[in-house]
Amino acid sequence: MYETIILAIACLSAPLFAKYAGFEIKKKPFDMVGVAGLFFLLGAAFSLGPSKVNFLVQIASAGSIISHILGWLLVIIGAFRSALDVLMETEEHSVTH
Repeated sequence: MYETIILAIACLSAPLFAKYAGFEIKKKPFDMVGVAGLFFLLGAAFSLGPSKVNFLVQIASAGSIISHILGWLLVIIGAFRSALDVLMETEEHSVTH
């Protein structure tokens, strides 16, 4: 679970690091990675959830699995979209006379 929390923090900080790195591309792919961090935190919260009531354990297990799947999907989609944005980015050269 510790690894999931570290992954969540890394995903949540991705938009900030992209901004400081100077990426002037669309913000949405990095936001998708940030939202994936929220899903990873939700998955960690489900695994910390109630362990005394069997019904709640089953709900927490299903919620953790769903949160991790959504988190990984958003990370993969956000990474591919940001890579495509970087590859398709055109540089505008200003010509001074």
